[in-house]
Amino acid sequence: MRGDIILVGLGAYARAKYLPLIEDAVSSDRASSFHVVELDSARDDVDAFFRTRTCKPASVSWVPDLRRRAIWYSGHGEDVLTALARPGTKVIVATEPKAHLGYLRAALGLGLDCLVDKPVVLPMGSNGRPAADRLVDAVAELKEICDRTGGRCVVMTPRRYNAVYELIGRYARRASPNLGTPITYIGIEHHAGVWNTEEEILSREDHPYRYGYGMLCHSGYHYIDILSGLLAHNEEHFGKLAVELDVHRATAADQVGQVGPDPVRRLRGDAPVARLLPAPPFWGETDIVSSGAARRPGSRDTVCLFRLDLLQTSVSLRNWRQLPSDVYNKNGRYGSETIRLNIGPFAAIEARIFKRPHLSLEGYPQLTREAHITLWRNAGFLGGAVLRERHYPARDTLVRNADLGAGRKRLFDDWLAGRSEKSSLESHTRTMSLFAHYLAALTTDGANRDEAIPSPAVGKVPA
Repeated sequence: MRGDIILVGLGAYARAKYLPLIEDAVSSDRASSFHVVELDSARDDVDAFFRTRTCKPASVSWVPDLRRRAIWYSGHGEDVLTALARPGTKVIVATEPKAHLGYLRAALGLGLDCLVDKPVVLPMGSNGRPAADRLVDAVAELKEICDRTGGRCVVMTPRRYNAVYELIGRYARRASPNLGTPITYIGIEHHAGVWNTEEEILSREDHPYRYGYGMLCHSGYHYIDILSGLLAHNEEHFGKLAVELDVHRATAADQVGQVGPDPVRRLRGDAPVARLLPAPPFWGETDIVSSGAARRPGSRDTVCLFRLDLLQTSVSLRNWRQLPSDVYNKNGRYGSETIRLNIGPFAAIEARIFKRPHLSLEGYPQLTREAHITLWRNAGFLGGAVLRERHYPARDTLVRNADLGAGRKRLFDDWLAGRSEKSSLESHTRTMSLFAHYLAALTTDGANRDEAIPSPAVGKVPA
């Protein structure tokens, strides 16, 4: 049934990523209209934003901004959703992550289909930091609401539609059982290439590093999702596993100290420095390095070793002082990512996805995506080729499908059409459990965790 779309939250991400998809859905008659729900403190900004847009919302509803009282969601949100809900209405939750749980409870409780950003939920403790021990129960609660009301919940994780990761996963799922050997090593690196100054971190309200969390709850969730899917493959074929983690972080405050004042002075030139807000009590992480082992429960038998490194502090393209008004991903971001799998002494496959920069007419870098995939084999034992390589330039179909924008559109279109299996809430159960362990390790400054990760039904978590 063609219905309305309610967009809850109109921050920089939603404007850049969701609004074009929503406008296309309305213009193609796949949705009848859209509504916006936003904090009343953003009224002037939202009104100014829509004055320049051709496609305008049918309504904009305002809810009180209670963040200064550490209230991220109030009953006003449920009142607005109840008033707007009609048969076929769908809801996109694109708020600050700490408000996700409240809006999802309300929307799913009305039986509405929801699309939510990652992480699915982020409950907060009384100390102002994420409460890792409440994540799994919160997801279970949402699943119970879905079962009771018939509402669906889909998670926006476009890397599940990434052709490169799908190729890596397909190879592992085929080769590992055929060889009777688990994936013995998983290595994932993400270098974001971001340079934020202290002034920007402290003055921008949408900066999560002010609120005691950061990288893990942004791009980091994607890679935990990929890691979780690969570990699930090992469990499906080689038995139950317990995961041991060792996690270390650097924060936004560390990044400020690492860069030092001279480069910032050079970046700033003679521009005046904005008055800084007081430093937050908890700085969120900008960089994470981690190692782990998946072992057989009750023993020290190791099935798989893994690494997951998530680094914002890596080479950036930024050499300009003033961030553009459309700030999303315009602070010099120069990302690359690598994944490698070893299957014992028999085979290994590695993919490197990177971006090639070129300048736009406005002087900011534009980036085209490329990929390089390498397969190594023990040909003397297995037969066949020792080494296979393939480079996918930007024009290649595989890389177009590896683009996050293309994946995001495919996921959105599937959700709008009622196809939810690829990234359903249920399929994120295991990912959220592993995510909770990472979050707990970060909040205890790298303490080891050795706990079993609950397994979903076979085949529910794509690699």
